Amino acid sequence: MMSDSSYLDHRSTFDHDGYLVVENLLNWQNDILPLVFEYEKLIDALAEIFLIEAEVVDKNQLNSLLDNYPKLDFPDRFATLIGASGGRALHHLDPVLNIYSPDYRYRRDLPSAQIPSLFDFVRHTKLLDVIEELIGSEVYASPIYHINIKLSNQHLMKAESTAKITHQRSPAEDAFYNFQVGQTRWHMDAVAGLSDSLDSRIVNAWIPITQANQENGCLMVIPESHQLGLIKEIPPSIIDKSITLEVKPGDVVFLDNKILHASAPNNSQDEYRWAFNFRYLPPKQSCGRPFLPGFIARSRQSPETELCNSYLWSSMWDRALAYVTNNGVPYTYADLGEITYHQAKTFTEDWRRLTPNHNSWLNLH
Repeated sequence: MMSDSSYLDHRSTFDHDGYLVVENLLNWQNDILPLVFEYEKLIDALAEIFLIEAEVVDKNQLNSLLDNYPKLDFPDRFATLIGASGGRALHHLDPVLNIYSPDYRYRRDLPSAQIPSLFDFVRHTKLLDVIEELIGSEVYASPIYHINIKLSNQHLMKAESTAKITHQRSPAEDAFYNFQVGQTRWHMDAVAGLSDSLDSRIVNAWIPITQANQENGCLMVIPESHQLGLIKEIPPSIIDKSITLEVKPGDVVFLDNKILHASAPNNSQDEYRWAFNFRYLPPKQSCGRPFLPGFIARSRQSPETELCNSYLWSSMWDRALAYVTNNGVPYTYADLGEITYHQAKTFTEDWRRLTPNHNSWLNLH
């Protein structure tokens, strides 16, 4: 835990500004690199699977793609994966938004995207220590999490050319493609969940895996905008107050769920900007997406309720995504604005009765 003075500084800064940057919170070698190493292996496995599955008439062309793949640097490999899958690999890696895509289908035959090192990162003690300062000692890891790898135009073109070679649709046709690999427009996270979550104290931990600067697409925030209430259409006069947050691996940006933020486009020649973001809230509050599995990440009152087994977490996601594929998403993304607070609250309570703890997710079918 931080000292009492750090606690007061962090909490007061966060409450006033709506965001908090904690520099050097994580260590590259010990904290970040293990996740990078395992996540790259996952991406490489998925790329090989999608390349092998590709309907390529010219087998020599396919063999060339497979032979050259290991020689590529990471952003080229990631672009190859996106192209060979027609963007659908992003459905697997980041299902939280993509379950709303009309053609979303969970593929159980692919390696799980909920890998142990990702689970360990969500539960990282250094992250949870700051989260505890901001929301209290009972911490629920929201099922809403994202991976954002912002690619340069050069690598986006690589994805498109690979899609053509492998006879896939353009990945840019995907509804949430730009959010994941391109520019993210001004928004507040609060509008992406059911309306009963507007009362929740949700904190987003935004974690850069690479340097994030103005050229390759760093975060932009509007300080104190979390105090303005729910905003969907953002006037230019508010955007004029925005600031950029250039951060490095090891730094962590904590965002209030209602702060207005965006990311700049990646205008670099060949850099990429990789970040994860995880959300946390008190356990009895609404996360905004109750049909996906969150878990107790920290509990000072009842530590036995914490989920510590990454394989159980992976299985919870397997059951939930299979359920959505078999039964359909409970509501569309466009419906969010039409669902009343009462309807949202009822929906959340129904899912809480269905899945009161992590074991109950394993019975979902």
